[in-house]
Amino acid sequence: MNKSFRRRNIFIDKNFQTKFVIKFCFVSILSSLILILLLLSLLNNSTTVAIENTQVIVKKTSDFIMPFAIVTTFTVIIASSICVLFLALFISHKISGPLFRFKKEIDILKTGDLNRSFAIRGNDQLQELSKSLVEACDFLKNRFTALNEITTDLENNINETSDKVAKDIKKLRKELDNIKI
Repeated sequence: MNKSFRRRNIFIDKNFQTKFVIKFCFVSILSSLILILLLLSLLNNSTTVAIENTQVIVKKTSDFIMPFAIVTTFTVIIASSICVLFLALFISHKISGPLFRFKKEIDILKTGDLNRSFAIRGNDQLQELSKSLVEACDFLKNRFTALNEITTDLENNINETSDKVAKDIKKLRKELDNIKI
């Protein structure tokens, strides 16, 4: 991998990446809480026979399962939120990195420098956009070169025509001078 394409910062666009990560973590936490509520509602009207301290006890199933469900769910919430946090941060980095680079390159392109490279790291998102920007820049560069060649040809034609017209005018003046009495 080319060293110039290495990113040193995890947070490239902190605002975008933070919102991105929070949304994904929120979905993970919300789905776990919905699971608890669904479990409670389904077990609300049932009973369970349990043995506690060598005694047979009849309890509501929700009272029996709830402590285990809460501990398990919160463990899953924490573990999945940590996984989702890193995964969302990684994905957002792969999106915001190329966007940051494109913005920098486009700002330079606006100055008229058509020798820009929109190449991004091979495993980043937006590869197709990168390819399209490179093609557009190459097209503009070729078009600009062609226009420069046409302009140069026109300038040369104007100069040649001007020289010829100036010579013709001198010749006509001499003839006029010869004709005058």
